[in-house]
Amino acid sequence: MRITSWNCLHGQSLNPADSATFSSVAPTLGSDVLALQEIDMNLARSGDQNQIREIADSIAAPDWGFAPALKGTPGFSWRKLTKNEKRVITKNDASDNEYYGIGIASKIPVKNWLRLELGKSLIGLPLLIANEKGKVAPFYVKDEPRVAIAAVLENGWTVINTHLSFVPIVNIYQLLKITRWAKIIERDYFTRVIIVGDFNLPWGIPSKLTQWKRATKTRSYPSWKPAISFDYILINASELKKCEEVIYPQISISDHRPIGIDLT
Repeated sequence: MRITSWNCLHGQSLNPADSATFSSVAPTLGSDVLALQEIDMNLARSGDQNQIREIADSIAAPDWGFAPALKGTPGFSWRKLTKNEKRVITKNDASDNEYYGIGIASKIPVKNWLRLELGKSLIGLPLLIANEKGKVAPFYVKDEPRVAIAAVLENGWTVINTHLSFVPIVNIYQLLKITRWAKIIERDYFTRVIIVGDFNLPWGIPSKLTQWKRATKTRSYPSWKPAISFDYILINASELKKCEEVIYPQISISDHRPIGIDLT
């Protein structure tokens, strides 16, 4: 089973001269389970597409789930979800609402979809945003609601996907909340769990602060000249020997490179 995690920047290309599209790149990853962060549903900036459905179709994945983090477009106009809005949208749901969030496309049948609310930081931060020329500039960025989505697979594994806050300490709190949730899922669903996503934590911090082990070592950001990794695939230590890291080349889409493992 190949598991891939990718902060895909809603399919945005960093090279307008490159004809590669989000749905044409996805099949080249060879994923059985593809976990995506920063994806859109029905937003104008990405062509009003249901991106996770389009990606699932492109890789012939029969199951997909989308966890909206907010309604609207981050950085512009958005609001948090109301209590009546669906927390996980799947192939069985029709939705014309405009959302932004995270999702999973799976070739392996999904038995259950789960969601965890992680909250958000009350403050933003000035972030150094890089461009494809390698130059950075500071921008003040407000935090947004953070969530995790879990796909309980038919083969005995569960993949948790998340995109944590960029605010220090807040993202550590969110990570620890997910690891506690993972243990509950293992107990309640008799499954083995893998945690993936963009954690916004450098230097291998997630595996230093938890009992979960890092299954990938590749630097993934920025995509054109990776110098650091905010992206992780975490697994129980007893399962680590079953993992072989997949190294992906530079892709013109997104400021993050995908990361992946083959799990035997």
